[in-house]
Formats: sequence, structure tokens, C-alpha cells
Amino acid sequence: MTPRDALLTPKGSTRNYAFLERLCEDLASANCPACYIAEQHGEGRRDFYFTTEDVAGFERIAHAAAEALAFPLAIEQHSLAAVAPLILPTEWIGDLNLDIAAATRIRPTRFEFWGAEPALKKLCAELEKRGYRFLGFEAFSRELRMTKNVPIDGEGFGAVLKEIVPLARSLQCSYCGTETVEGHEQFLLTRPLPERYSGAPRPGIFGRLFGRG
Repeated sequence: MTPRDALLTPKGSTRNYAFLERLCEDLASANCPACYIAEQHGEGRRDFYFTTEDVAGFERIAHAAAEALAFPLAIEQHSLAAVAPLILPTEWIGDLNLDIAAATRIRPTRFEFWGAEPALKKLCAELEKRGYRFLGFEAFSRELRMTKNVPIDGEGFGAVLKEIVPLARSLQCSYCGTETVEGHEQFLLTRPLPERYSGAPRPGIFGRLFGRG
């Protein structure tokens, strides 16, 4: 959707979501095996992402819905691996074992943390020692934002989280979990840290058998 369509204005956004709602209803009514998965907007366009097992059926229904609302529509096809870095939380890329193009296997990723201001200042200093760059601090929400170019494959991003999540917790801060599958609640200080983020080495086979690490 381009600027000439006026769809990125407030009234245009209302038209965007009216179309999306109509399309989802029409897909459901037609029992089309399709699922809405994400949205991206910027640089003069808004994109809605669907996955479907019936491309021809989806296109027919989408064009009919657009025509009924006098809505400008273009449809593009991409593999999930190609668009995953744009639309999926980074952790999902690893969990789904997607084959990501080499050019995007390392990308700038934003990390947010909650905590008391003195603790967040300490965390910021520790993260800067590790190559993270300060983006901002929101006093009202007590949120620290940092960024770093990190691997986005499962093993690489997992190693990043195993470093920064325990570090944040050791300073009484919690990671907001923006790029994770389960979100922020799993990182609350009142909850035990999930094993996949603890950074602790897993016990070997004898340790698992006899209860030793």
C-alpha cells in the first residue's frame, strides 16, 4: 500500500484493518486453509502476511474482498524462511529450524529490560562491555533498550540469551522477552528461570542417571 493510496494515514489505517477483517472472515467462510501470521508497515507500505495450503483459492478470495471494498491490493509469494527475519520473533527461527540466508544470519537486534533505574544502569554498563549499544531508557516504564548485531539461528541466538538473561537477573532486572516465543512472563523475577535460558551446563548422562552434575 503506497502513499498515493492514503492508506498509511489514520483513516487509511481504518480501511487497512477493515479489509483485513473482511478477508479473514471470507477465508473462514470459504474454509480456505489459510492463516494470518503477521503485519509489517513502513517505507510507504503495509504488508499483511498469510500462510496457506491453497494459493489459488486464497488469491481468488483476497481479490474478491479487495474489489468489494475498492481496496488496492497486490499479492506476493515468499518462503517462510525468506520473510522470517522480518515477521517472526528471533527465537522462533531457531525453533522452526528455518534455513536463513547467509546475508541475514546476523542482524541488529533490540533487547529490552525492566528494573529499578540503578540496577538498569549497572546492567547497561555490563552489556556495553559485551559490545551492546545503548538505545534509550524510559523512566516511566523503567525500561532499558540496547542493541547488538547477533546471530539469529537457533544455536547462536540461544547462546546470546543464555548470557544476557542470567546477567540481567543477577542484577535484579528482567529481560522483556521481545524476541522469544513465550514472551516476558517467563523472565519475571518472581518465577524460576527456564532451563533453556539459565546458561548452566546440562548434566552428562551419568549425572542424569545418578543425580550429579
